[in-house]
Amino acid sequence: MTALATIFVAVGTSGALAQERRAGPEDARIKDQPAAADQTEPATLSTDAGAEDIVVTGLRESLRRATDIKRAAPNIVDSIVADDIGKLPDQNIAEAIQRIPGVTISRDNGEGQFITVRGLGPAFSTALYNGRVLATENQGREFSFDILPAELINRVDVSKTPTAAQFEGGIASTVDMYTARPFDFGKTRAVLSVQGNYDKLRGQVSPQASGLFSTTFADDTFGVLAAFSYLDRKIAGQRIFTDGWEANQSLDLNKDGRNEFTGVSLPTYVEYGVNSTSRKRFSGIGTLQWRPSSTLLLTVDGLYSKLDVNDDNKVFFVYGGPGDITAATVDANNTITSYTGIASGPFITNQIRPRLAQTYQVGGNLEWKPGNGFSGFVDVSWSRASDDTGGNQAWFESNLSGANYSPAATQFSLSSKGLPVYSNLGDFTDTSNARLGYITYEGVSVDDEIFQVNTQAKYESAGGLLRGVSAGLNYSDRTKGRESTKTPDALQSVFGGVRVPQNLFGKSADARDFLGIDMFPNGFPAYAAGDVAAYLLTDAAINQTRDPTVTRAALAANGGTLDVVLVPSNSGTAREKTISAFVQGSFGGELGSRNWSGNVGLRWTRTNVTSTGFGQEILSIDQPGPGLDPVVNLSPAQPLEEKGNYGQFLPSANAKIDVVQDVIFQAAVARTLTRPTLSDLLLIRNINPRPRERAITDGNPGLLPLIGWNYDVALTWYIDRASYLSVAGFQKDLRNLTESVTTNIQILGLDFRRTRPENIGNDRIRGVEFSGQYTFSGLPAPFDGLGVQGNASLVGEEGNTYNVVGFYEKGPLQMRLAYNYRGSYELTERGNRGQPVNVAAYGIADASINYALTPNVTLFAQGLNIFNEKTFNYSVFSERVITYETYGPRYALGVRATF
Repeated sequence: MTALATIFVAVGTSGALAQERRAGPEDARIKDQPAAADQTEPATLSTDAGAEDIVVTGLRESLRRATDIKRAAPNIVDSIVADDIGKLPDQNIAEAIQRIPGVTISRDNGEGQFITVRGLGPAFSTALYNGRVLATENQGREFSFDILPAELINRVDVSKTPTAAQFEGGIASTVDMYTARPFDFGKTRAVLSVQGNYDKLRGQVSPQASGLFSTTFADDTFGVLAAFSYLDRKIAGQRIFTDGWEANQSLDLNKDGRNEFTGVSLPTYVEYGVNSTSRKRFSGIGTLQWRPSSTLLLTVDGLYSKLDVNDDNKVFFVYGGPGDITAATVDANNTITSYTGIASGPFITNQIRPRLAQTYQVGGNLEWKPGNGFSGFVDVSWSRASDDTGGNQAWFESNLSGANYSPAATQFSLSSKGLPVYSNLGDFTDTSNARLGYITYEGVSVDDEIFQVNTQAKYESAGGLLRGVSAGLNYSDRTKGRESTKTPDALQSVFGGVRVPQNLFGKSADARDFLGIDMFPNGFPAYAAGDVAAYLLTDAAINQTRDPTVTRAALAANGGTLDVVLVPSNSGTAREKTISAFVQGSFGGELGSRNWSGNVGLRWTRTNVTSTGFGQEILSIDQPGPGLDPVVNLSPAQPLEEKGNYGQFLPSANAKIDVVQDVIFQAAVARTLTRPTLSDLLLIRNINPRPRERAITDGNPGLLPLIGWNYDVALTWYIDRASYLSVAGFQKDLRNLTESVTTNIQILGLDFRRTRPENIGNDRIRGVEFSGQYTFSGLPAPFDGLGVQGNASLVGEEGNTYNVVGFYEKGPLQMRLAYNYRGSYELTERGNRGQPVNVAAYGIADASINYALTPNVTLFAQGLNIFNEKTFNYSVFSERVITYETYGPRYALGVRATF
């Protein structure tokens, strides 16, 4: 939020940046106030609009406000406010909140997308936008935070413990993102920010811009705010991918019927991919506010965000199984570290993997404050998200058999970095004998729509034991649908063996210096899937097929194209209607000379689910001929529908007490619920007949919701308004855990891997979090501009994390250096090839520097992943590589201006 953050920077005092507001008698210090009874709306982040000579500035003020929120909240909360996010090189909210204790992220093309909180994955955190659940284009419940640019958000609260007033669903956390309101500023503000981004691997500069305008009129009874963000980023990535290791294999090297090795693990194929990607995102928000009287406030706001990600992945891969190996070495972990002999190949593919996402939300909130402690609001909203990927993905594969090449002589080994490398591949740049294999267009489109009504009434008392009572009703109607499409089966393999014309091979994929393995000194051959598809519709290609008459008939049945058709067995919808009610009491008083406060509440929720989908069976499997892929014949799709409902009571309690001056102890207990992810509830069956990838994926409408009992404690010493030290402990007792379970089955003589979500039992997660921040304002100049933030989260097998941020802010200069680290952990017990998937430790460093040329103009430079950290997944042992990937460092240079 680089642009929006500038609003909180001084704009005109004494020809230099304004100084920080000094505390005076008028300051109602948070530490001297009783804790807020409830947290149902964002606190105002700006100063009083009428205070012409009081202007807050930059990072230190944002830290103060975040600390104030943490201290005043009735539950355990960590927050980030606008300037804190805006002065980091964060592309989106996920990258910003990874600085919060216990929060880690996963990345898509090097950019943060999903969050994990306290060891629980993305589906276990509820994402709210201005207090409302926001639709997501993903097939499940997990929210894609890269949809929202950081520029449009001015505050993020991460609630670690719930109150009864909060929406249920976030066993891990509730993440509430707030946008600015025109009444926050009071008068006209305008901001514009432009920058150029340079991605080192792509070697290209791409533009980014954002802006905001806010004003009030009619004696400050009306307000209008509009903001936008635009990004057109060109990036490149390099990846090694094995899709896992086949375990417990036996090797008969000399084919004499006796196995030289048993129980070993090896990869059956390895991909080497060069991915050129563009990420275009345009986002905008608009807000109208009207205060018809001193007791009423109407706020209407809207969000639009469009994200187009286009991956053009050129891939070189080699395939071979245990039966092809004639020599091998094995290490102490029973991992094959080298072998000789593969099946055929090598192969190349062009994999097109777009993501075409749009998100909308429109909402209205009417707030009523008649006085005498009474208040209430009604909030109505509609949200929709979609991903129109269906039919836009492509996989076009060819077999390269270059000169002087023998599959039996090909050698596999692990490099000095432990990465898989092949040698003796002949001249694979010779494409004269390249022939097509499997080809398809495919993809799944997703649509998510939510209608919500949220009401609440509250009474607050100035004294006595009972400080307040609140109650409310919530209603939500959510429909998540998916539509799977694919090129008809009859056309996916019919072109197998067709020679690829030489003129279709364009510039080789730039794989020089590919992850330091020295396999591709001159790159490797590549083509565009669209060019190959156009050629396949010509007589020259059709006449090379096994039976041109059959090929023409298959094309004619598909309208003369390779276009996709609906795959009913992989399509369906889940509609979820929920109604919830809560009542909560807030309490407070003095225990001796110490203040205490707390709340006790009960939330009840009922869920009605209607799942629809289709079921198919494999009727037969035809073998078109030698060297051609089998054709799987499916039964007609049968529509299915199943309904379910359940109700749950969710009690919660939060308490806090001033142990000694400025030291607060907090404790909380709550029963929480996370519903099964929507994609798992669909009544679908997806059958993938590809060789080496034959798989069946089933949905499971009978899944039960995950239930958790959560126990939390925290002790925080508030050193001053911008400095604190804190330690927190938590335990989550979970029931009805869900995990995708893969088993091997055989159908009509072919092996398939079946994957299906199942409730696999119970679990317990425990952890400890340490956090703090300190500003060295008491040091002599110029060192009084120094500050530090840090946190560490220890969650055992779920992965330990820590963050360290050093900053300096003095006069026109502001600098920050941030480092985020997550230790290794096991992602799943049954993943690729049915084996465990482990994630290696990952640490990323970001930096930024800002310099105010004038009170209105600031230059800034940023760096992301400045040390080029790589992501690395493996199976059990580090030599069993699954994914090794990098998108390189990114640098930016830009200017912000306020008017």
